[in-house]
Amino acid sequence: MKISEFALRTGLSKDTIRYYEKMDLLHPEIKNKHRDYSNKDIDIINIILKLKQTGFSLQEIKMLFEWSQNADQNKKLTKEEIQNLLQIKITFQKKYEEMLQKEEQIQQIKQVLLQADNKIEQLLEKNKS
Repeated sequence: MKISEFALRTGLSKDTIRYYEKMDLLHPEIKNKHRDYSNKDIDIINIILKLKQTGFSLQEIKMLFEWSQNADQNKKLTKEEIQNLLQIKITFQKKYEEMLQKEEQIQQIKQVLLQADNKIEQLLEKNKS
């Protein structure tokens, strides 16, 4: 599909899509000098958007994508690769901790909303005519 249809289906602007390509997050096929997006590209956009919603920066998303695409379980790592991997691990651990904190905040908000709903319901019950 062409970029205009892809933009419609993903809800993103053409500029944003091009920016994601420039950041090397998207890799559409090039046919006759035109970008050709696939359903796989839509899946990638959905992953990017979900990660962004949970607090990941585009740089962190790029790091995650690069790591997951290049991960070879049998490879002997260099010292530099080990350092990079440790840095990635620290970043992901921080994100995980942030997610746990957000989960707890959401649980607290849900409790407040539930209590408010119960009070409203009781008020409405008492004031039925």
